[in-house]
Amino acid sequence: MSKLTKCSAALLMAGVLASPAAAGPFDCSVVYDEFDSFMNKNYLLDPDAYGPVVSGKISRDQYNSGQKGKLLLRPGRQGWGVAIVHTNKNAQGKFLFTWGGRGDARGAPLLILRDVTLFGRVQDGHGRRVTREIRVSSSQTVDLDAGRASTGTGADLRFRNVDGKTLQIEAVNGAKLTFPMASLCKG
Repeated sequence: MSKLTKCSAALLMAGVLASPAAAGPFDCSVVYDEFDSFMNKNYLLDPDAYGPVVSGKISRDQYNSGQKGKLLLRPGRQGWGVAIVHTNKNAQGKFLFTWGGRGDARGAPLLILRDVTLFGRVQDGHGRRVTREIRVSSSQTVDLDAGRASTGTGADLRFRNVDGKTLQIEAVNGAKLTFPMASLCKG
C-alpha cells in the first residue's frame, strides 16, 4: 500500500471514529421503553438529530395530535408525554408529563411531571438526580434542578391554563424544552 493510500485510509478511519454514532432508528424488539433505553447521552444533547421535535412549549392539543401514542412506553407510562430539558443551571435530562387530576376547587387540571431525570454531565452520567413526581397547579413555575415549584428566576418551566381549555408547558428563564414527536424505533 502506498504512503498516500495509507494516509488516506488513516484519515478516513479517524473521521469515522471521531464522528458521533448514527441517529436511530433503533430495534425496539429488545426493549420495553424507549424513554429508559434510548433517550440518554447523545439523545439528550441533541434530540433534533433523532427525529421531529417541538421546541420551547407544547399545548395539550399538540401533544394529543403529535406525540401521544407514538412513543414506545411501558405499561403505566403509556399515554404520558415525554420532554427533554436543558435547565437554566445547565443540567440536561428528561421527564414524563401528563395533565390530570383536580388542581383546585374548580377542578382545573394539574400538570404532573414524573421520573424527572437530570444529569450534571450527560456524557458520563455524572451527577444524576431523579425526582419521582412533581405536581404543578395552573400558572405555577417549576425549578427542575430543585425538584419543586418555584417563583424565582431558577424556574425552568411554567404550566399555563390559557383559557380553561388550552393547556401549555413552556420553558422559562433560559431553560430549553424539546418534545420528541416520533418514535426512535424502526419499522
